[in-house]
Amino acid sequence: MKRLLAIMILAAWAVGCQDAEALRHAGMGHLALSRGELDAAMQEFEEAIKLDSTLATAYCGLGDVYRQEGKMEKAITPYQHAIQAMPFEFTFHFRLGTVYQALDRDKDAARTYETAVELNPDDPPVNINLGVVYFRIGVLEPDKERRTQDLEKGRGYAEKAVELAPNHGFAWSNLGALYDALGDSYRAVSAYRKSIEIDPNQGPVHVNLGTAYLLQGRLDKALEEFQLAQAADPGSPLVRKRLAYVYSKQKKYGAAIEQWQEVLKADPKDYEVRNSLAAVYMIFYLRHPEQDHLRQQALEEWHQSLESRSDQPQVRAMLAKWAKPLEGVTPLPSDEAVSESLLGKPAEKPVAVPSP
Repeated sequence: MKRLLAIMILAAWAVGCQDAEALRHAGMGHLALSRGELDAAMQEFEEAIKLDSTLATAYCGLGDVYRQEGKMEKAITPYQHAIQAMPFEFTFHFRLGTVYQALDRDKDAARTYETAVELNPDDPPVNINLGVVYFRIGVLEPDKERRTQDLEKGRGYAEKAVELAPNHGFAWSNLGALYDALGDSYRAVSAYRKSIEIDPNQGPVHVNLGTAYLLQGRLDKALEEFQLAQAADPGSPLVRKRLAYVYSKQKKYGAAIEQWQEVLKADPKDYEVRNSLAAVYMIFYLRHPEQDHLRQQALEEWHQSLESRSDQPQVRAMLAKWAKPLEGVTPLPSDEAVSESLLGKPAEKPVAVPSP
């Protein structure tokens, strides 16, 4: 806001009466905007643009109104006009980038933010957001080489961001997510811990830190972080799933089942949870083959899983394999081998942390 006012003052010094009137309307618009009077602000900006169709600050203000109203698509054109009128003003590029980011147009956001960072390399928010969008682009990229390139770009911007803003918790959590996605869980842990040290009340960061610990085999530390994440967001299905996985690895199957059943109350069609429950019932059955109801429960969970998602050949294979009960005395695999073969692996992707 201060920067825009400075631009307007400089412009007013050098313009004629009509242009000065346009600047007056633009100034009134920004004043109304600062007070949250969006309708009044829009009227002032529109009037300013009628008087001067090249007034960048009026276009920027109009874009700000649309952005505050949540009308992101409508905000694009005003910001583009502002950039056309003043192409070297980095705040206009930054604002447009935030709109593209909000619309999940991450490649457009990246290009726009890169122009902004060329104009102002030491601006922390631009570097933070470039790290965010390259993280999102990278984790969705199917090509391994391009994925690594995108994540490395994001890592560079995220490292720059923590240099510029060392006490910014989100900057550190975003850097951790990029390290995580690049397979460097140890550096990810350090970044996540730094983020939590700055701001302990970050549920998604506790999730990511717990997952990094989980992938390192540090189950107790993972459990501690997931419990903190659950305290921050008690109803989160993701947290419940990861808690359940840790409990299952610790062979605390009752606690795991309790978490999975809570997830199913909210979403009965969660086929992954159905598969996990089936796996635990089969583990119990293989320990106690005389209790055939456990096998039946597992089969029921797998059937319901297929109702939600039919293209699961591994589940169909399990149904065929365990369609009949065990006969006689059968040598059973170790408990750990059963867990690994039936429960699978935890999710390895870090979750995206919401922007502040």
